[in-house]
Amino acid sequence: MTPIASFASAAGPWQTFYVLVGTAAATLIGLMFVAITFGASLVTRQTSESARAFLDPTFTHFVQVLLTACLITIPTMGPTLAGVLLLAIGALRTAALFWIFRHMREAHRTHHDIELSDWLIGIAVPLLCHLLLGAAGACFLEGYAAAFNVLAIATIAVLLNGVFSAWELILWMAETRGRTS
Repeated sequence: MTPIASFASAAGPWQTFYVLVGTAAATLIGLMFVAITFGASLVTRQTSESARAFLDPTFTHFVQVLLTACLITIPTMGPTLAGVLLLAIGALRTAALFWIFRHMREAHRTHHDIELSDWLIGIAVPLLCHLLLGAAGACFLEGYAAAFNVLAIATIAVLLNGVFSAWELILWMAETRGRTS
């Protein structure tokens, strides 16, 4: 693998990419607040577990992309610090999947409406993304230039998974509104 000659010069060409994905993530976080505001009346005590099972991971996907973009665009960032931070984020996000799994399992036990696609986009895909994020962190620690490519793939995958999760959430809100009308 090719080593990183200078972190600043290697990160330079990626600045536009991270400004773009960071802006997209920030915008999507704002849109989630709007959607939740409009759908707040649909969440009842009985549906709160299902709502949390969808809301929390989607929100944290967008926050992860925004945080990653912020970290990589810090002018004084170096490969060691980037590697450590990305490994930590990947580990924390992987650990959080246990909490998400429990919420989804409880929502399924209560409502029997969690489908295979929900398990895939809620647990399987994020696990792969978080492992890829950890791999990017390890590549930064080792000084490999490929770390930027690995991180970009992980960032795009998390962003797209968040978009798909948000779409599923909107469909759930529409279906719930249709049942209550």
